[in-house]
Amino acid sequence: MKKPKLTDRDVRIVYLPPSDVAAYRLIGDDPEDHVGPVIDKFVLDNDLTRVKPDLRHYGFNVDLPGEPHGYEMQVTIPAGMEVPAPLVKKRFKGGLYGAHMIPFGAFEEWGWLDHWMHNNSKYEYRGNGNPDNMYDMLEEALNYFNRVHLTDPEAEGFQLDLLVPIKEKN
Repeated sequence: MKKPKLTDRDVRIVYLPPSDVAAYRLIGDDPEDHVGPVIDKFVLDNDLTRVKPDLRHYGFNVDLPGEPHGYEMQVTIPAGMEVPAPLVKKRFKGGLYGAHMIPFGAFEEWGWLDHWMHNNSKYEYRGNGNPDNMYDMLEEALNYFNRVHLTDPEAEGFQLDLLVPIKEKN
């Protein structure tokens, strides 16, 4: 079967602003299933959908050689906000990204976005080459503002943006 390709029409170019984030990382069995509820509870307990109506929700794999699979989720927070353990406060550097929307579970499309990035005439990869943060690639939960309040978020057609860090070619 021929691998589908993304065209420039399939990839949006977006700028993600630098921001403070509350992050939670877990290495082990099914980390996504355990990290999400911790981040969601933090958002609800701190009324972040009201306090920070422009909040964003990012996640990425943490797959270090010789270690079990891991996952980290981050949610943007107001500047100066304190973050309780087990969450950690970090600074997200932001920047330019190629964004491709998928329905949850269509992770094979990461390969499509990678192909687009490596064959694009205008943009090139600007990630850091570190597997500790999935090489600066991200998954952003779309409509997280509303989804965090649903009792069954997957019932609403959960969507993600796959985000790859890019810069214009010289």
